[in-house]
Amino acid sequence: MNKFIKIEKLDPETEKWNKYYEGYAEVNKATGKEYFNAKTNITQNTYNFKLRYISKLEDTIFNTNQYRIIYKNNIFDIKNVDDKQEKRLKLTFVADCVTI
Repeated sequence: MNKFIKIEKLDPETEKWNKYYEGYAEVNKATGKEYFNAKTNITQNTYNFKLRYISKLEDTIFNTNQYRIIYKNNIFDIKNVDDKQEKRLKLTFVADCVTI
């Protein structure tokens, strides 16, 4: 776990993203695809971010739409969070980075 990431949480009242967590993760690209839509080139990449479990991140498991990951100045929308067999050892975040 050697890649620095940030997790931000959406404040529903102000609709602004606020710093929630900063730390290190293991980052792996899972899939990638590129397509054209109305003369626009769209690239979608899915990444897996593995972090050590901490109780503060437990809320992300069931509320993925309220959180996002910032990695290398890119914004990643969290699609799924997996706590393998609910052992509370590591969390795997599956997140998409869509660039137009």
